[in-house]
Amino acid sequence: MVLVPIVFLWLVMSRESRTRWTIAAGLAGQAAIAALLLHVFPRGAAEIALAALVLGLATVFTGRLIERGRLGPPKQTRVAVATFLVAGWSLMLLLGGVLLFKPAPFFPATDKVLPLPEGLHATVHPTGDGACGSGWCMQLISVTGRPGQADDDLYAEVRRHVKERGWGTGCRPAGWLLDRTTECVELAVRDHQVIIDLSGGRDDMRDLVTIG
Repeated sequence: MVLVPIVFLWLVMSRESRTRWTIAAGLAGQAAIAALLLHVFPRGAAEIALAALVLGLATVFTGRLIERGRLGPPKQTRVAVATFLVAGWSLMLLLGGVLLFKPAPFFPATDKVLPLPEGLHATVHPTGDGACGSGWCMQLISVTGRPGQADDDLYAEVRRHVKERGWGTGCRPAGWLLDRTTECVELAVRDHQVIIDLSGGRDDMRDLVTIG
């Protein structure tokens, strides 16, 4: 978590007990809220991490201003060292995010379409070297219907199911503003089974329609 080193360095640089633990409690609360938001909104991981970093730095800066007003300019070496480390850590995170956060193909989680309605059986195909191309990764799931169920009826039931799981016309953004990758689902009938093709791509294809 991006705030853990900042909390530790704040404890090192702070000079007054009351301010130290007040700011530390605020940082811990921010970390807890960020973790909760990541759990509830996993698509917004990049935005939540960036917001947590900015808010954490603002909190530390506020604490420094409060202590400076009460105690005057700091003279301890540990304060200066910890301050430089906080700045360095933040800069490293920002630069690392810019350099490393590049859209890339990925495998969407199968639980985004599973489990299926009662009576349908799903077989998740293992992924191999050929499952990923330059722009997309694909995960196949074979769906077998109930005994005697017609292909058209099975297709309609699976199509209705994936729409109820939030797939709309078939493609949707995997992230929020910073993450422009796209995940899609396609359906096809093959050998009396419905094949669900889950794919994750690096390009913004949210306007692509794969299921009617």
